[in-house]
Amino acid sequence: MALARVLVIESDASVARLERKALEGAGYDVRCTHGGAEGLDVAKTYVPDVVILDVALSDLSGFDVCAALAKSTAAFILLVSARFRQQEILRGLQLGADDCMTRPFSGGELVARVASFLRRRKKLAARPVDGSVMDLGASYLDRNFHTLSNNGSRTTLTALEFRLMWFLGQAEGRLLTRAQILESVWNDTSGVPTRVVDVHIAALRKKLAKIRAPIEIASVRGIGYRLDKK
Repeated sequence: MALARVLVIESDASVARLERKALEGAGYDVRCTHGGAEGLDVAKTYVPDVVILDVALSDLSGFDVCAALAKSTAAFILLVSARFRQQEILRGLQLGADDCMTRPFSGGELVARVASFLRRRKKLAARPVDGSVMDLGASYLDRNFHTLSNNGSRTTLTALEFRLMWFLGQAEGRLLTRAQILESVWNDTSGVPTRVVDVHIAALRKKLAKIRAPIEIASVRGIGYRLDKK
């Protein structure tokens, strides 16, 4: 079986070496570049599964590179920086990044994040062709009955709760902004207050707890939500 490919675009050569060592130690095929232009060129032929992208590149803006990669590849994009301001995280997610990590982080944390991306891809590929059921580990959503089931227990969701849960499930492990949720679930980013998202998330959390589903809807203060399996 071919090794999953990880492209590291990192301006600091010493950091790139540490990231490469951790990722190769976990069994991944890794390529490293130290500039954005080179990284974009390598991505065309290397076709990475995951890109670890430094925001502070010497030649191009990391955000511009992120936008270009999101349009030209199907790779998961993890933005990394020594310091992220909230608006930078929002900008990265809006441009197509799947998540952001702030240095310093351990090699184990980096490997775990890459593994999480690849699990999501595998699950998406394994879902039924008709799209009526979404597998969430031990739990699953059933579009025909608007239900969420876990180990024999089942709870019925409202139409809006179901759309929200389905959208979170499709992006399992990925941080979603409230604006992204409003646009996809409510089809509105201006007329609906963001507080509405919080209210419906709270309702979903109660129903998850009711059937003891091993799922967590994690919140990132001031930004949005991410669905994780416990």
